[in-house]
Amino acid sequence: MTVAEKILARHWVTDLAEGAIGVAAVQPGDTGFVRTDLRFSHEYVTPMAATFWDDFAGDEAGLNEPDSILFFRDHLAFLDQVMTEERKKMGLLDAAHALHDRQREFAAKQGVRLHGALPDRVGSEAICHVMVQDRYALPGTVIIGSDSHTPHAGCIGSVAFGVGTSAIVNSWATRDVRLQVPRSVRVRASGVLPENVTAKDMIIEILRHPYVKGGDAIGKIIEYCGEAIEELGIDERATLTNMAAEVGAFTGIVAPDERTVEWLIERRGMERAEAEGLIGGLSSDEGAEYEWTLEIDASSLRPMVALPGDPGNGIFVDELEEEVPVDIVYAGSCTAGKREDFDMYAKVVREGLQAGVRVPEGVSAYLQYGSIDVEAYARERGYDRLFEEAGLTVLAPGCGACINAGPGVSTSSEQVTVSSINRNFPGRSGPGKVYLGSPYTVMASALAGRIATYEPEAAVPA
Repeated sequence: MTVAEKILARHWVTDLAEGAIGVAAVQPGDTGFVRTDLRFSHEYVTPMAATFWDDFAGDEAGLNEPDSILFFRDHLAFLDQVMTEERKKMGLLDAAHALHDRQREFAAKQGVRLHGALPDRVGSEAICHVMVQDRYALPGTVIIGSDSHTPHAGCIGSVAFGVGTSAIVNSWATRDVRLQVPRSVRVRASGVLPENVTAKDMIIEILRHPYVKGGDAIGKIIEYCGEAIEELGIDERATLTNMAAEVGAFTGIVAPDERTVEWLIERRGMERAEAEGLIGGLSSDEGAEYEWTLEIDASSLRPMVALPGDPGNGIFVDELEEEVPVDIVYAGSCTAGKREDFDMYAKVVREGLQAGVRVPEGVSAYLQYGSIDVEAYARERGYDRLFEEAGLTVLAPGCGACINAGPGVSTSSEQVTVSSINRNFPGRSGPGKVYLGSPYTVMASALAGRIATYEPEAAVPA
């Protein structure tokens, strides 16, 4: 079996009445119920699910094991800063606030942990995916969430996938979710990534492959492996698993390894024996079947961008036919609001400041944390002072401009944005044109005022 199939087999429900869980093996096509370890939803879905729950279970019914349920206020925390007066008059802002109120009330009633709005400023405790990875996900677990980027947590060897409102409601009653075991696709990356090339460049390369662009990866489990993947930190692996959503996959996963063990020790304070025990047996067998394998030579990659309109429109930056001036820079989102992303942002900014380079006039540059934990990490290292000195507007955690709901959105079709978010579909972040890039490329572009690449130790972005 593949590592994902092993995890699903361990969680397969065989007799609900007797509480029997686990089978020797599963294979693609098997259909049944899987016991979840963690269930989460955000303010887009929780209120609707709560209404369904009250209607069908009864408003006095309690949720099944609320300690393994999480709610998040992340998507709409900054909406009032960018919503037009016309839309406010239509009642849309009031409706958005009502979603938050309903989630907060239901969480309090049901005893569910809500990572909500910040008490002292605009923002939220975290984007759900960033905090689920940092505080809750564990190797070998099954996680469901009310968002397409739930595969983010696959970076540490969990099977994490997005589900709809009905599945969330059902899981509140049983902890289980129904699925058909998908087929698996393997992405094997050999070699070593160049210093200025990241997991974001790698996923843009994957997204432009004919197999993916043709839709053949839709609904599959994407397993990332190979020398280049093994060298990535957990946050960088999360970029790959997160953007399994853009691939159209059921989920993305990286088998846990020694790097995972070290991360659990450092981030979660685990003893080595406990961390090593969690990853035992969590690797794909040599005879595991994959529908297809995509081979990537990581050492041959160069910084990339996805041209406006689709994340699959990837090209190498040095292949742009002409210089692309930018009006807006937005760095952040669940894909690129993690600790390692901020290490990259800070590295570019520090070298830029040393060379006397700041964000030029006429460019609006925003940087948004993925969680209060990431914000604390950045502040401890003085990154916040670097960013402000360079002329960046630093925002509290939240989803924001990625979903057209916060500072950094465009306001006209002529504006050009370069961003580290995961999607650049028309209208996704306003009416303008959005180029996607890595944290290095996005921050280098902020300092250059045009799409540029980060060249280590260079005086100015290239």
